[in-house]
Amino acid sequence: MTDMTPYRKLAADIGCGDSDIMPKIFAMIASQDEAKLMLAASPPATVEEISEKSGLPLDRVEEMIEPLFLKGLIFKSKKPDAIRYYKVRHLGQFHDATVLTPGVSEDYLDLWVEFETTEEVALREELRGSEIPRGMRVVPVNVSIESQSQIAAPDDVTKIIEDAEKIAVTNCSCRVIHRISDVPLEVCLQINKAASYALERGTGRELSKKEALELLRICEKEGLVHCVDNRFEVKHAICNCDAVACTNWRPDPEFARTFVAPSRFAAEVVAGACTSCDVCVDRCFFNAISLGGPDETAVIDRDRCVGCGLCTTACPDDAIILEEVRPESSIPA
Repeated sequence: MTDMTPYRKLAADIGCGDSDIMPKIFAMIASQDEAKLMLAASPPATVEEISEKSGLPLDRVEEMIEPLFLKGLIFKSKKPDAIRYYKVRHLGQFHDATVLTPGVSEDYLDLWVEFETTEEVALREELRGSEIPRGMRVVPVNVSIESQSQIAAPDDVTKIIEDAEKIAVTNCSCRVIHRISDVPLEVCLQINKAASYALERGTGRELSKKEALELLRICEKEGLVHCVDNRFEVKHAICNCDAVACTNWRPDPEFARTFVAPSRFAAEVVAGACTSCDVCVDRCFFNAISLGGPDETAVIDRDRCVGCGLCTTACPDDAIILEEVRPESSIPA
């Protein structure tokens, strides 16, 4: 019988100590020795230090370390004096890295579906309405914005790409888990170190800046929302999220607003331009638009609008613009 103790410890270390499913997910992708090695790789350590701490022979650690890296369970900290390795640190990292491993089994993906549709649902209910730090932030589509100041780099999806030193694209881990095929799969843009990581693991392919910008236009056309880490400096990834597969949104816009911070902008209807076609209503996942104005014209609920700008790209009459409504200082440093 498999000893689940190390897997329960790994689950606890990513915030899932009460989960019955998460230890099984770890057990499906890591052997007992691999789990022992992972637990020894915290804090970051050299292979020699991991061997000493885990009790595993050095040659065994050296044999396992690269496969664990390729599986998304171990990460590398490359310093001038040595390479140090550290285990997966949080649930989102574990989710994204391991699901994209080439050749991952359908059974492994099925366990993630079970977790997301049972235990994660319960976790969401506990978090609903709480003041948790918002891990992601919306970045508006690249359209003309009525701004009171120059648009800062964190709010300009084009500038994020133009400033990047390296860009790669990977499949969306959420769509991989749920086998979603009616929206584009290869849409998660990795920036700089994250791009290098994806290329080294073989989970992504490199893009030119021109290719990355074209991909963003495709995502906007498909109704996908640009999201980045909720920090002033964007240096990891641009996710392109949807209401069908995204683990942080699906299928609840109320919880999505708990998880994702809005951009500095909000939609505004141009007086006299709306023809009540209702395209924008269907386009908005956050239920921020209704035909409640004079002559059933569109009205924006500022409390619900996250400033993604997708309504502006869909409106056939150019009747919606984005306006700056939140201070730049609200973005965490």
